[in-house]
Amino acid sequence: MATILSADEIKSFKGRGWLLNKGTDTFSARIVTANGKVSADQLQAVAEVARKFGTGEVTFTSRQGIEVLGVPAENTAAFEAEIASAGLSVGGTGPKVRPVTSCKGTVCPRGLIDTFALSQKIHERFYIGWHGVALPAKFKIGVGGCPNNCVKPNLNDIGVTGTVLPGGRRGYQITLGGHWGRTGAAGVLVPVVLGSEDEVLEFIARTLSFYRENGQPGERFFKTIDRIGFDAVVKMIG
Repeated sequence: MATILSADEIKSFKGRGWLLNKGTDTFSARIVTANGKVSADQLQAVAEVARKFGTGEVTFTSRQGIEVLGVPAENTAAFEAEIASAGLSVGGTGPKVRPVTSCKGTVCPRGLIDTFALSQKIHERFYIGWHGVALPAKFKIGVGGCPNNCVKPNLNDIGVTGTVLPGGRRGYQITLGGHWGRTGAAGVLVPVVLGSEDEVLEFIARTLSFYRENGQPGERFFKTIDRIGFDAVVKMIG
């Protein structure tokens, strides 16, 4: 029997990572990945819950998440419990750090940095570690292995891109304030190249702290930058 949900209940489901399927009373489960990389066993687990609880259909999001379609509201708790046994979870919505995206620079012949390792660290420290921290609006982070820009890290609130420094040493370029959408724009390049993963992680931490303290409610990071000024924001982040 179909479950009739109120607007508040639908909003509550969305906050947990369940998105109402248009024209139905069922939901898509948004399964989080750290960087688009999952194991074969996890993919098998996704297939099993899709058949058991949903329509058997699976889609992939622009941010490398996995969505299982057509899950009735009364099956969501059982779905979450079963997928957790595979080391996966449902979520990735709300005014907080969103799951990180990453290209395959670790294994790509053109990759200049270990994108899988860095994005995993970002996921653990900021998606998981900051999960309970409310931000002014959603905040997206992308990691690219080289200037080819395949995964478009510069369209994220923070973009990290591998580069080569004089003398052949590898480094990390940072962009701030990128965003997708109808009026999307690339982020602005920070005029300092970072030399290590630890420096990248600390820069992200300072940026998130700045945004939490200076962003206005509902204001995306690029709007905070526009309001304060890019040079001033970079100076304040340090």
